[in-house]
Amino acid sequence: MNHSPEVLRERLGEAARYALLRRMAPALRHDMAGALQPVSMMAAMLEKRLQKPDPDMVALGKNTSAISALAREASASCMGLMTWLAPREDVPLAVSTCVAESLGLVATEMSFRGINLVNETEGAEGKALLSSLRGVFMASLLALTDECVGPSDVVLTVVPAGSATLLDIRVSASSGEVMMTDGSPAYRKLGWDDVEALAEAQGVGLVHSPGHVELRFPA
Repeated sequence: MNHSPEVLRERLGEAARYALLRRMAPALRHDMAGALQPVSMMAAMLEKRLQKPDPDMVALGKNTSAISALAREASASCMGLMTWLAPREDVPLAVSTCVAESLGLVATEMSFRGINLVNETEGAEGKALLSSLRGVFMASLLALTDECVGPSDVVLTVVPAGSATLLDIRVSASSGEVMMTDGSPAYRKLGWDDVEALAEAQGVGLVHSPGHVELRFPA
């Protein structure tokens, strides 16, 4: 079946989003497990206290309240992570906020590979749609760092660009230490054709060269 160029571009964007989510799945799973772990630990402690011949009901009441609070926090955290898979709404978000949130998901794994993330976007002005920020930014970061062959510094900055928001990502070699020698991802590496497909679908300007990518988010 022959498809129009518009349909083909749309499907390329969908394929790129799938590839990105497959790459993000281990990080999302890890954070979900981390959110649920305190609930499990508190439940195990409560179970042991209930098995005592003369349990302290006051302490049990406090433990029950603590579990309820932890469960609410874990639920909120997991629901927030699930929005990577199915966003509730596509709203404008501060670029600095999304960058910090996204880096939090991959910072540990990248540090094992000797990649040091330097976030200089904190407090910077500029907003963009959540889908654009998460999709195009994270895909660009992964594609850029997939090309790193040794310890590297990755510096992220926001540059004023009139009504648009310009996010600049630069990679340079460093003297860091590589703790994880097997750098093969859980899913295939992202290529710049993936990033370009996502950028086109989201209307984000993209310029990349070895060790550098520039993202221009429309106002």
